[in-house]
Amino acid sequence: MNEKQKSAANDGKSWQKTKSEQTKTAILNAALDCFLAIGFNNTTTEKIAKQANVSRGAMLHHFPQRSDLIQASVRHLHRKRLEAFEDTLSKLNENADFTLVGEGIDAFWDQLQSPLFAVYCELLVASRTDAELKGTLGPAIRDFQTAWREKSEGIFPDLAQSEQYGLATALTRYLLEGIAFNAQVAEGQILNAQSKVMIEWLKSTVREMFQDVQISKSALTAAEHQRK
Repeated sequence: MNEKQKSAANDGKSWQKTKSEQTKTAILNAALDCFLAIGFNNTTTEKIAKQANVSRGAMLHHFPQRSDLIQASVRHLHRKRLEAFEDTLSKLNENADFTLVGEGIDAFWDQLQSPLFAVYCELLVASRTDAELKGTLGPAIRDFQTAWREKSEGIFPDLAQSEQYGLATALTRYLLEGIAFNAQVAEGQILNAQSKVMIEWLKSTVREMFQDVQISKSALTAAEHQRK
C-alpha cells in the first residue's frame, strides 16, 4: 500500500469514527428527550431508536444491553448539565471574590431551569423503585457534585479556603434544587414570588458566611499598602 492509499484508508477510518460518535450522541440525546417527554418507565429502546432516527441494529451496536444505554445516558445527562453550568460560570471574572457570590448562585440556578434538570428529576423519582437505575444514578450524582464543587472552587479560590465553604455550597445546592424540583409540579405566581425571596435570602446569607474572608483580604491589602 502506497502513501496515497494509506492516507485514503486513514481518512476513511477517521470518517467512520466521527460518524460512529455522532450516531452515539444522537442516541443518547434521544434517550434524554424520551425521558423528558414520556417518562423513564415508558421509554423503550425501540422508542429511543425511533427518536434518534437510527435502526435498532445501529443502536444495539453501540449499546448491546439496555443497562449500557441507561448508564451512558445518565453520564451524558450530567456531562451536559456541567457544560451548562460552566458556560454560565465562564461569564464571571477569574478569581471572583465574595462580591460575585450572587452571580455564582445565579449561575447554578440558571442550569436548574433547563430541561436537563427536569430529566434529572424524572430519573431521581424513577430510581426510588428501580434498583438498576438507582445503582447507576447514585454514583453519577456523587461524581456530578464533586465536579460541580471543583468548578466552583476554581472560580472562587479564596472562598474555597474558608471553613464555611462546604456548608455554603451544600446550602446553595440543596435549597436551589429543592425549589427547582417543586417548580416541576407546582408552577404559579406564588411559587415564583417565593422563589425570588428565598434566592435573595440565600445570596445574603452566603455573603455573610464569607465575611471573614473579605475582612482577611482587606487586612492583607491594607498591610501591603503600608509596606509600600
